[in-house]
Amino acid sequence: MSTNNIKKLPSEKYEVTQPDYNTLDCEPIKNQKHYDVIIIGGGLSGLSAAWQLKSNSVLLLDERNKLGGNARLEYRDGLRYASAGSCFQNPIEGGEVASLLHELGLWQQWQAADQESLVLFDTKRLLKGMGEVCMALINQPKALLIPGMYKLTFDLIKGAIMNKPFIVSPKKLGDPVFAKLFKYLEQFKPGSGKYPAVPWTEECDWSRQEMEIFDSISLHDLFFDPTVKGRLPADLQPNEELGELVKDAIETTLRVECLSIKDVSAYVGLHFLLGYLFGTLVTFPGGNGFLSENLKTKLSEQPSCNCQPNAKVIAVEEIGSGYEVVYMQDEMLFKVTASTVIWAAPKYVAQQVLSNIPNSQRQAISEIEHRDYCIANIFLKKAVLKSHFGGYVIEGASINKKPYSWCRSGVCLVANWKDKSFDKDIGVLTLLKPVFGEKDQGKLKEASFDKLQQSTYQEAVLMLNAVGVAPELIEDIKIWRWNKGLVVPKVGQLKNDVFIKASMPINGLFFANQDTNGLGNLESAVSAGFKAAEQAKKWLETQQPEDIASAASA
Repeated sequence: MSTNNIKKLPSEKYEVTQPDYNTLDCEPIKNQKHYDVIIIGGGLSGLSAAWQLKSNSVLLLDERNKLGGNARLEYRDGLRYASAGSCFQNPIEGGEVASLLHELGLWQQWQAADQESLVLFDTKRLLKGMGEVCMALINQPKALLIPGMYKLTFDLIKGAIMNKPFIVSPKKLGDPVFAKLFKYLEQFKPGSGKYPAVPWTEECDWSRQEMEIFDSISLHDLFFDPTVKGRLPADLQPNEELGELVKDAIETTLRVECLSIKDVSAYVGLHFLLGYLFGTLVTFPGGNGFLSENLKTKLSEQPSCNCQPNAKVIAVEEIGSGYEVVYMQDEMLFKVTASTVIWAAPKYVAQQVLSNIPNSQRQAISEIEHRDYCIANIFLKKAVLKSHFGGYVIEGASINKKPYSWCRSGVCLVANWKDKSFDKDIGVLTLLKPVFGEKDQGKLKEASFDKLQQSTYQEAVLMLNAVGVAPELIEDIKIWRWNKGLVVPKVGQLKNDVFIKASMPINGLFFANQDTNGLGNLESAVSAGFKAAEQAKKWLETQQPEDIASAASA
């Protein structure tokens, strides 16, 4: 890494979300109160489950220093900014996310991001794809009436002459290039009668056979391997060839979710593209953490709900017709009982705590892959880009030659645009930095903070220069590491029911997490929480609390 542009910044270490826990040899302190439900994991799945069970006595435990999991926000002098998940798909009336937002009084409080987004193109990559752009304009001549097209051309020529790394364009100017892809995706949008829902169920628009065919091939093969076409149903085949710029855009979209175009299945890949490239993304002030913050506030108003951060679960044992849970908090051990347990943390952690997981279920859990994620927040002396949601970064092959290329920014988000109630003249830019390569997993845990911070600084300087903002505005860069932060569905896992097998109830213990449905997004987390809550309610109808209390005392 060049040392010419190194800037000393105040933050000197990663932001800590999880306290250190030391194993204790002392006897646990017994809590005499018996709960209807103990929820282990305080992310959106656990919080959503607790909300659905709020009429019961609930103890929610999470090992991190605050609840929210992959949906967290922070504050800078009152400005909300995301330190984890940032966006979700436009909610559909009647869906589970819509139901939750209505109950919390948050319906339509979000902002739509699709028309106020930028694209930061690698200048050399865009020049290389100009033939593809010209052909797209010939096929979509109305686009030539848009003044922005000529400005983009001028900026590209100027950028090439001045050797500018990035060219900035409004996202909508790329529509002619994506016209063929959008035409294909049109037939699969929600309400079309052919929406590729995840998880797949018998009620889905796709037959089991159709889902299995598309889940057997990668998204790359669907669009870019002509030999695959003959294996697909005629009415579901892509009929037009897509260009390399479109491929780069697809890869960028998937990369932000830690997915790769070559290892995500065509079925799951279509589901993501419909929501994140073709559909409308929406966001709250501070990102998805806005939802978890509101859930925490509402749950704190429920006398029956007890939510505890900094609580690491050590053991879960079945006793009688219920459960005993041992957890560590404030350097003390506690023992509590409940009629049922919802495991809302990642399932690979459950394998270390639960002794009664069947071997076949353990095998399914071991097949689920989680990938690392990094969030960097750039503190600015002044607010910038307040009229934009943010920008997608589309880079060419040279990305692999840059420092920390395995952890490059895929999206830059503007906290001030999200939090329009904030009126002070300071800003925060949120960089989403996924580690999407399979061979690169684990690197983030060992990465030097100083080197990653400086690599991020170099990225931020290039982005700010591209939009005409002086890099001298950068005051600090804070970095959050989410090791194994996002679940990654791979080819064949949906058709082989990997996530269903991994999430099977074990007597009165139920699973809820993003790895329940196999998608690392807000919708999947809420859905998993709702499902586990329903399972827990049915279990509670059959239980006798006094039997559990008797077994615990014995």
